[in-house]
Formats: sequence, structure tokens, C-alpha cells
Amino acid sequence: MRLSKRSEYGLRALFDLADRTGKSPVSLKELAARNNLPFKFMEHIFLPLRNAGIVLSQSGAGGGYSLGRNPKDIFLGEIIRTLDGTIAPVSCVSQIAYEPCSCPDEETCPLRLVMNRVREAIVDIVDHTSLADAVAESKTNSNDHQETPT
Repeated sequence: MRLSKRSEYGLRALFDLADRTGKSPVSLKELAARNNLPFKFMEHIFLPLRNAGIVLSQSGAGGGYSLGRNPKDIFLGEIIRTLDGTIAPVSCVSQIAYEPCSCPDEETCPLRLVMNRVREAIVDIVDHTSLADAVAESKTNSNDHQETPT
């Protein structure tokens, strides 16, 4: 499965916000610049995130975006579904946007059976990984890759 640019960019921006938890809101322009993301596209991405309560927006001086909940309570699956609607490598295994496939027998179709297992594995990971988990893992990997002084 390949993430859409919408989900990829949204996740990257939200990881940044999760890392800033407890700090003042950040403007979308700054968030986009810091993460090398297209500002105009980010405007379209943050509207559904705000509508879903994943982010909060504050207008005026010192305004900007912050997470709507604790990063431990925001899971990657929720974000991907908010931005893309479904998590499925083929539409015949989608739980949200099911469409029948053209194979002769959907129940025994080898492709559908394998892709259903792929979907289940992906869903298990993204529905059990929070923004906080992902940011913590990133920091652990960063520490593991730093050179030790000699």
C-alpha cells in the first residue's frame, strides 16, 4: 500500500505538532516551511483534520495550529482515514469503501485473500500507533544513529 501525498504530508506535519506538545500554536506557513511541505496543499489537508478535532486552530496574534488531543490519543489510522477515507490496497477488501472486484469468485480469489491479510496487518499497525509512539520511535532512532565521541 502506498500513502497518498495528502496522508503523507498530513502525518509529517502532525508529527511536528506532536513534538511541540505544550508549546504555543504554530502557523501553517511555518509548519509547512519547517517540514518542506507545499503551503497551499497544507491548507486543504488541515481543514478535514480540524473538522475531525485532530487539530485546533487559533486565530489572531500568536495563533496557529496545535493538536486537538494528547498525541498519545491520536492514532495514525484515524488520521489516514480522515484524509483518505480508507486503508485498503484494493477496493474489494475495504471496510469503508468496498467495491466488488471483477474476479470470477471473490471468496476464493487469491489476490483478494492476500490483500485482505495485507490490509489487516496495516490496520493493526496504524490503529495501534499513536503520534506520540511515532515521535518517540523517531527520537530513539535518532539517538541510536548519533556518533559517540572518541
